[in-house]
Amino acid sequence: MSFLGLFTFTAAYLPWVLLGFSVLVGASAWVDLLGMIAGHAYYFLEDVYTRMTGRRPLKTPSFIKAMFADDAVVVARPANVRFAPPPADERPPFEN
Repeated sequence: MSFLGLFTFTAAYLPWVLLGFSVLVGASAWVDLLGMIAGHAYYFLEDVYTRMTGRRPLKTPSFIKAMFADDAVVVARPANVRFAPPPADERPPFEN
C-alpha cells in the first residue's frame, strides 16, 4: 500500500501508519488504539476462538436473522417507469 504517495508498506501495517499520521497531525491516538483493540478482539473471537472451541460468541442473534428474509428479493419494475427520456417520436408537442 502507499500512504499519500510518500512511502510504501504492507497492508498489515496500515493501522500503525494511520496511528502515526494521527499523532503527526495532532489528533488523539486513543481512537486509533481503540480501533486496533476492537479489531483484534473481533478477529480473535470470530476466528481464533471459534477454531479452538467450536463455539461462536459473536453469532448473529436469531431474532435479527428473523427480521430479514432468506428468500431472494425480486424487485419488479412497473412498465410506466422510465430511466431515460422517451424517444423523440413519443414526446408530446410543445405548447406555446
